[in-house]
Amino acid sequence: MNRLAAPLLQQAGALAWSQRNQQWLSQRLAHWRDRLAQRNSERLPDEPPPAEEDEGFEPAALRLAAVLNLTPFETELLVLAAGIEIDNALRLAVATAQGVAASQPVQLAYSVALALLPHAHWDALSPLRPLRHWALVHVDVSAGLAQARLRIDERVLHHLTGVAACDERLAGIVEIGDPGEGEQPALQALAVRIAAAMEGVPEPLVMLGGAAGDHDGAARPRSARALAAAICRRAGLGCLWVDPAALAQDPREIVETARRIDLEAALSRAGVALRLGPDGGRAAAALRLIAAMRGPVIVIGSFSAAQLTEVPRRRPLRFGVPLPVASPLDHWPAPVRAAAARALQQFRVDPALLEQALAELPPLDADALDDAVWDALRDAARGGLDTLAQRITSRTGFDDIVLPPLVASQLREIGSQLRHRLTVHEDWGFAAGQARGLGIAALFAGESGTGKTMAAEAIANEARLDLYRIDLASLVSKYIGETEKNLAKLFDAAEASGAVLLFDEADALFGKRSEVKDSHDRYANIEVAYLLQRIESYRGLAILTSNLKSSLDRAFLRRIRFVVQFPFPDEAAREQIWRRQIPARAPLGDVDFATLARLPLAGGNIRGIVLNAAFRAAGRASTIGHETMLESARAEFSKLERPFPDGQRGGPR
Repeated sequence: MNRLAAPLLQQAGALAWSQRNQQWLSQRLAHWRDRLAQRNSERLPDEPPPAEEDEGFEPAALRLAAVLNLTPFETELLVLAAGIEIDNALRLAVATAQGVAASQPVQLAYSVALALLPHAHWDALSPLRPLRHWALVHVDVSAGLAQARLRIDERVLHHLTGVAACDERLAGIVEIGDPGEGEQPALQALAVRIAAAMEGVPEPLVMLGGAAGDHDGAARPRSARALAAAICRRAGLGCLWVDPAALAQDPREIVETARRIDLEAALSRAGVALRLGPDGGRAAAALRLIAAMRGPVIVIGSFSAAQLTEVPRRRPLRFGVPLPVASPLDHWPAPVRAAAARALQQFRVDPALLEQALAELPPLDADALDDAVWDALRDAARGGLDTLAQRITSRTGFDDIVLPPLVASQLREIGSQLRHRLTVHEDWGFAAGQARGLGIAALFAGESGTGKTMAAEAIANEARLDLYRIDLASLVSKYIGETEKNLAKLFDAAEASGAVLLFDEADALFGKRSEVKDSHDRYANIEVAYLLQRIESYRGLAILTSNLKSSLDRAFLRRIRFVVQFPFPDEAAREQIWRRQIPARAPLGDVDFATLARLPLAGGNIRGIVLNAAFRAAGRASTIGHETMLESARAEFSKLERPFPDGQRGGPR
């Protein structure tokens, strides 16, 4: 990697280095105090600053000078500006030299620096020189360049004094530190090869992913992130994780942010890595940032050839990302290894979590082991999905749903494809050469209460997978780009869990794309297009429910593998639904279910009526009788603002 990313602080012996750095800085500031005292008394011999004699030690100021190509004059100017902030005696001496009262704020005058410091050169404050380019000092030129007032940047001051810090202006954009994942053995050789390829390459752009648009980085987030960290470690660096979605849209702000990131990488001894989303907005912002940066960049994802023309200085290096490899299972008994191998085909579990999940299993016989391992790894693979969506816990099965035979057959077919997906895609090779269309998308259309959510619960239970209901209200944002960002987080978390995603009442987001009349229409259409791409590439099952199928975009319907129409239940179906709502232990009185079945109600309404009737009966200490059912039914019709049908009183037979 180039000099911008060169290490500035040694990890070993950091405490000893910090103490010596403080001593060096104190000696330097004492020297300039004496020089200012001599200047103020008009006795200023031509005396250079003291030299550092210990070849095994390099202070932060000199390391910074080497990394940013500072001249000796520029380096001493930084030291002097730092001294004004931390040394009161030096600040008073500078105030005297500049004719400023000690009670007033003191900033270094450029004229004093030119007269005091050796090897002075006028162009040190040129915008093209490091002091101004990297904003190491803030310059007030309101009184002219010769009388300019200089103040050292706070982040640079902390670095020169050996204080651990981060540029607070990068908060929300940059995350500093190790990802917290152990280096996978399968990634070690690849990381060495990539780090070697970057050596000697000016401004390399490393892309960890497949071809542009295949979401390879998104499908392998943990493995790609671990690989990026491993590459940095090979160069003796940490990582700056940059979020392109948090970047400003203004080009000038992006340039300023790029410089701050480059400088932070130098000061923090870190490489720069960022992760792309498949939507154009994040890729465009990332390209603008990379074009303005000077240091090497690692990208989790990939740019197209056309996009790379926007960063002509960069040397693109593409590398594929292997799927996450679980920790070795050799030390586990053979039955546990076999059960874990089957579960890991469905769930992506970090090695540490895998070990923990298997270690916490109780002693089990062979018949129960498979189910226990599956459940343990399913729980471990959830990650942060619980914070992004609502997990639905249910024991509903196909036998609990009253549906026409054709609809029931469609639902069982969806469950069968979910169970045998790996066999068809991987063992039979149907996934070779393509990344889209491998997921299963299903549309459940029908009136409210006709069993759409129960059907989703039955499919998830049949496959023994988690079911998550997606709250569209929490995902859709009025701010441009935020909706795509929220959806990206959701799908990335869901990839590891293999969960079934239920987009309830999806009309709000999956409706017909509008005619573009302004920027809001354009970005609304981008949201729909982005979601279509993620649905297609999602490796699990995504279920969308809608009360009105005709309101959905035709391009969206083309990408749906199953469209299941849930009909309003007829009278015979309604009678079955009424009967199935009564648990075996409930105190059921005489109820005429055939008469109740004549009420034109969907299954969801019937469930609500029976539950309310049970509470009425409990409050009266009586059985659940026909009259109680009718009372609850009348209340339900009132809630629906529909008249209660005449002649539906009925009674027990």
